[in-house]
Amino acid sequence: MTDIRVLIADDHPIVCKGIHELLDTAIGIVVVGEAASGAETLQKVEALRPDVLLLDIELPDLNGVDVLKRIIAAGWPVRVLGLSSYDDPVYISQLLALGAAGYLIKDEVPETITEAVRGVARGETGWVS
Repeated sequence: MTDIRVLIADDHPIVCKGIHELLDTAIGIVVVGEAASGAETLQKVEALRPDVLLLDIELPDLNGVDVLKRIIAAGWPVRVLGLSSYDDPVYISQLLALGAAGYLIKDEVPETITEAVRGVARGETGWVS
C-alpha cells in the first residue's frame, strides 16, 4: 500500500509544524508539503498532487472556499479536509457544499485528525467536528 500524500495549508507556522509532526508519526501518511497562502496552496496542489489537502479556511490572499473552487475548476483530484480554528457555520457549509470531505476544528484530538486524513483518503465524507 502506498503512503497517503498530504499537503498542509495554514498560515500559522506553529500550527503547520505541529500538524506536520503529528502526521509524520502516523504510519502510512507522508506530508509532501506546506503552504502559507491560498496562491501557494494552489501551486503546490498542482505541483505535488497530494491525495489529501488539509485546508485552513483563513489564508492570506484567498480563503479556503476560494481555494477549493479553483481546485474544482482545475479538475485536480485532491480530497479536501477543512482544518481551522473558525467554526463559522457559513464557511463550513460552503466547503461541504463544494465537496470537501469534512471540516475539523484545530482543537480536535490529534488521533481524530490522523483518522480523518486516512478516512478522507479512502473516499469517506462527513468528518465534521
